[in-house]
Amino acid sequence: MNDVQTARSYRANVLDDNAIISINLKWLLQLTVLVCSLVYGYWRIETRIKNLENGILSANAEIRNLLTKHELAEAKSIAALQEELKFYQKLNPWKKK
Repeated sequence: MNDVQTARSYRANVLDDNAIISINLKWLLQLTVLVCSLVYGYWRIETRIKNLENGILSANAEIRNLLTKHELAEAKSIAALQEELKFYQKLNPWKKK
């Protein structure tokens, strides 16, 4: 059997008579860093999207509250204008009948 050793590698002869598995530790470390970076990036994007969705929900709720407030104020204003119009229509001497 050939006893060639490579730097920082693990060699196992387990699978088959002709199969040799060799894992380079540098590549394994780089792959681990890559996977961790991808998972961290995905987590950050998911967190940011969740925060943006919560912000939109709170903005929509605030818009609904302001819209309701302004609709009530507008309804009061229209009612007051209608009362003024009725008053001025009573005073109009040139009213056509």
